[in-house]
Amino acid sequence: MFQKTREKSPHFLAAMDFGYTLLAAVGVFGWLGWWLDRRFGTNPWLLLGGIFLGLAVGFNSLFMKLNLIEQRRKDAKRKHPTKKSD
Repeated sequence: MFQKTREKSPHFLAAMDFGYTLLAAVGVFGWLGWWLDRRFGTNPWLLLGGIFLGLAVGFNSLFMKLNLIEQRRKDAKRKHPTKKSD
């Protein structure tokens, strides 16, 4: 049986990782804000702060991952330059 072998794009993997990272960061920081709100009676301010902090952490992780992918692409291009035909 013919089987296609195809390598997954690093951008696809970054997108999948971003989804899980964003969900975890917003969940953890949102829960922490909710818990602190209940403890100190500051509803809903610490919950909102935790959600925004989770969003910031998630997007920062995405930008760092995309910069790493771009740097690896540039390094690979530098190691194996393509020959231009004139």
